[in-house]
Amino acid sequence: MSDLSEFKLISPYTFLNDKFYDEVEPAKFPKFITRYRSPHFEEFANLNNEQWINLFGKFESPMLPKIKNIAMRYHGHQFQVYNPDIGDGRGFTIAQFYKNNELYDLGTKGSGVTPYSRSGDGRLTLKGGVREVLCSNYLDALGVNTSKSLSLIETGEHLSRNDEPSPTRSSVLVRVSHSHLRIGTFQYHAFHQDTQSIEFLTNMIGKYYFNLNDQNNQPIKIFSEAVQRCATLAASYNVYGFVHGVLNTDNINITGESFDYGPYRFLEKYEPNKTAAYFDRFGLYRFSKQADAIFWNVQQLASIFTLMVNKEILIEELKKFVDLYNQEVLRLFFKRLMIKPSSDSTKNNEILEAFYRILGDQEFFFEEVYYDLRGGLAKIKNRKDLILKYQKYQLEKIFQNHDPINEINLNNLNLIPYETLHYNEIEKIWEAIDKNDDWSLFNNKIDSISKLKEANIINGLG
Repeated sequence: MSDLSEFKLISPYTFLNDKFYDEVEPAKFPKFITRYRSPHFEEFANLNNEQWINLFGKFESPMLPKIKNIAMRYHGHQFQVYNPDIGDGRGFTIAQFYKNNELYDLGTKGSGVTPYSRSGDGRLTLKGGVREVLCSNYLDALGVNTSKSLSLIETGEHLSRNDEPSPTRSSVLVRVSHSHLRIGTFQYHAFHQDTQSIEFLTNMIGKYYFNLNDQNNQPIKIFSEAVQRCATLAASYNVYGFVHGVLNTDNINITGESFDYGPYRFLEKYEPNKTAAYFDRFGLYRFSKQADAIFWNVQQLASIFTLMVNKEILIEELKKFVDLYNQEVLRLFFKRLMIKPSSDSTKNNEILEAFYRILGDQEFFFEEVYYDLRGGLAKIKNRKDLILKYQKYQLEKIFQNHDPINEINLNNLNLIPYETLHYNEIEKIWEAIDKNDDWSLFNNKIDSISKLKEANIINGLG
């Protein structure tokens, strides 16, 4: 047996009461094949395959606490239509643990039916699991605040889906996140007119997630923090070319952490109207409208906080969202390009506009432009190929007021790999798995993304 005596999993959300969740039982699967183990969590690195499956497939490990497997209660606006009939419908929180004084959740996807499954089977397709592992790893490598995929186990069932050729293979995913408390959690208790639970939840979030031990003005401090974190989330989607696809209030974590990857897309070329979900017929969650969608969701949170905070104060906090979003877009933009912003905000906006003019011409891939121009003039002036490639855009004029963040080692900069995660790449990976049970493309992609993460961390981009 592996020695894990210094690491402890604790019962999830013991600081909440049973108004917030239901205890559930996991499904009994006919087969277990480990398909992915994250190398980024040393706490679980020494588990052998049997231990891994017991913990993350059967949920029967002695490592698990006595109280486990809770399905969270929440409601949500789905495509801005209120739905009181949802909650954790195919997953639950197994346990929590502390790392570096931060609280983390172990949550599942595809682990069986719950009281909120409705007509669903509580399962996750293997393709859906593969897609989420790839997405969360890639976003993490880019430096986006995201949940992390920890485990993917194939479970030997045949599932029927309307959006996949059926029957299709099944899986159970386990991910690590900072919380499973979302805007929809507040909405559940507001729907039931349970002001006491809303106040209690607010205090617990302040204590366990925002380090607010002072009870004075805590609701407004928490709302202000949520506005900031959600603005950062929206900005990260913009700068990293990510289309989440389903930005419902139940998919907005109160911590501002991105999670739950279904019909996502990464931009190939700059397409402001790009949608990810086939059922987003009116483009509500298209790329260029994601900030608007997230802001709308935060407004729904504000309406609930009027039970605790003066409406005018909340409106003033909401007004900060646009400026915070624009500030975060610029911060992340300059970080990605590894150049310093100017002291003149006008010049900063000019370079951002010039950059998007390049993207808007549709000559180059979204990620390609960031890759080519990273480092600014310090890199470009030594690359005749780049000068020629972008000659009509007058790069020297664009970058003249923006020095490198630090003395860039161009050799290190060139070691940052060019990596994308486009739809067709994912489809090829899945085709090899589906037709030939060939996981080599998947494993190679995970390795490539890991190298990107390492290089980005070295260069201050992670």
